[in-house]
Amino acid sequence: MATRTSSPPRRIRATKDSVLIHDIRNLGLRLSLLLSNMEEHYDDPDFKRTAADLLQSTVQKLDGIARSWSSRGDTVLIKVPLELNDLVQEVLRTCRPRGRASAPPVSASFAEVPPVWGDPYYLRDAIQSVVQNAQEALASCVTVRTGLERRGARDFAVVEVEDDGPGMPADFVRRRLFRPFQTMKPGGVGLGLYTARRILRHHRGDVEVRSVEGEGTNVRLLLPLPASRGRRE
Repeated sequence: MATRTSSPPRRIRATKDSVLIHDIRNLGLRLSLLLSNMEEHYDDPDFKRTAADLLQSTVQKLDGIARSWSSRGDTVLIKVPLELNDLVQEVLRTCRPRGRASAPPVSASFAEVPPVWGDPYYLRDAIQSVVQNAQEALASCVTVRTGLERRGARDFAVVEVEDDGPGMPADFVRRRLFRPFQTMKPGGVGLGLYTARRILRHHRGDVEVRSVEGEGTNVRLLLPLPASRGRRE
């Protein structure tokens, strides 16, 4: 009898593929932005320092992608205890919008959150995708919060990212937002929230979005706390 391949590894493989496409697209856009400004600002010392930092972070990101993907093959997510606040703060230190000269100010508040079990590489990518989307939404400010929420018998850690940008139509949010290659951003690839949701669901969590045209968008990433499930997953 032929052995039937289980569906979870295929879903993990699909998630890894979408993460890879998203990462490469992000790096390509960052380098394109650098090239488009190089001729005009090449003699500016501040621009040279910014360019050097961008190139260094790009090299580090590419190295991280290569190491992560070459070592894991088709294996499942590798979950370890994570301090969610530390992970969010790391994203906020390094995340920059694509296609904008400067990032909107970010207001951050952190609640006391117990450690979560998760894959740091993938969760970092999910959080970064959501924060970067907010930064690129033509918003004047972005708010990031962590907290706890109880739903039924389950406790969740929550990362909430809110912007005051133009928002999205209700029909787009309902029908297209979480489908790949669907975007309202000029030059966008439409994989950020799609990938983030797949990652959160592989952690038994989810992504929720509330958006109002003309008012902004609120994105919530929910991760179940280990104690609420009684076992590690």
